[in-house]
Amino acid sequence: MNTWLLTPCQHPRVSDLTTSLAQLSHPVDRTVVVTTLPELIEPDDLSGVTLLESPEPEVNTSRWWNTGLDWIEQHHEPGPYDVLCMEADVRIEWSTLARLRMVLRNYNLAMVGADCHGVVTTAVETRYDLDPWTEEHSIPGGCMLVAGELGLRFDEQFRWCCAAEDFEWQHRKAAGTGLVRGLTIEHGPRRPLTGERAEHAEEDRQRFVAKWGGPPTR
Repeated sequence: MNTWLLTPCQHPRVSDLTTSLAQLSHPVDRTVVVTTLPELIEPDDLSGVTLLESPEPEVNTSRWWNTGLDWIEQHHEPGPYDVLCMEADVRIEWSTLARLRMVLRNYNLAMVGADCHGVVTTAVETRYDLDPWTEEHSIPGGCMLVAGELGLRFDEQFRWCCAAEDFEWQHRKAAGTGLVRGLTIEHGPRRPLTGERAEHAEEDRQRFVAKWGGPPTR
């Protein structure tokens, strides 16, 4: 199975990541962790994984993701490949990943995710439009399985907020997305946006509207 796991993480969250990796039991030789200044993860913290350092110290989650996606593109085996873009505090079972991968390929989609809110009424809720929908019907931003061979990247104008939403919309436009009924993940609580991050969030929302013509959710 040509599937890779990608996670950006700083040292203060390495215990969260270690727990997540242990639960998923993904092969370490296909696990890529992007760490960033000023609190880098050291090689001794995570045994066997590929550890990359994002060169810029400023907060830009899109750039962190892209650092890993670029590396995987250069090192994957020939043919189609999948990338699970997972945040450090997400808990997902191996069986869930296997089901996501099956749906991604059987439905010829660009991105799939778990129906964490239990809103899907069919086996897979597919979307190809570029219209805002409720958050419950969107792919969970903390855990997205994508078809890596499409070569899509996070838009680095979105530093924090709307990065995952924009990534989802790119995949809708490319080949469609799917929300899979009966699957779920666990995700830690969202951290409040304060100070500079709150400013970035508002700027990112404005940039999303400028790019797509409207907000990501209604």
